[in-house]
Amino acid sequence: MSRESDEFVWIPCEASASVFSDERRVSIRLASGTWDGRVDVNQLRERVSAGPTAIRATIVESSGRATVVRLPGQTKRTEYVELSLLVLP
Repeated sequence: MSRESDEFVWIPCEASASVFSDERRVSIRLASGTWDGRVDVNQLRERVSAGPTAIRATIVESSGRATVVRLPGQTKRTEYVELSLLVLP
């Protein structure tokens, strides 16, 4: 499955409460560790206060089985995360 730059994808994540009612802390498990950040609730697939959901990400580059996405929000780490998407039949 080919992905285009600027296309949106949903990345599974775990949400938890934040200081502000209109944002959530999110964690995404990666092979290299965990991406943690804070995002506006409108960037989540389901506006849960806590629990599993997905975060809206923008594809920056895609080649083969690796896709680089830009995640919204604020984080102490880089905003670009490389994910390997598994294509199922």
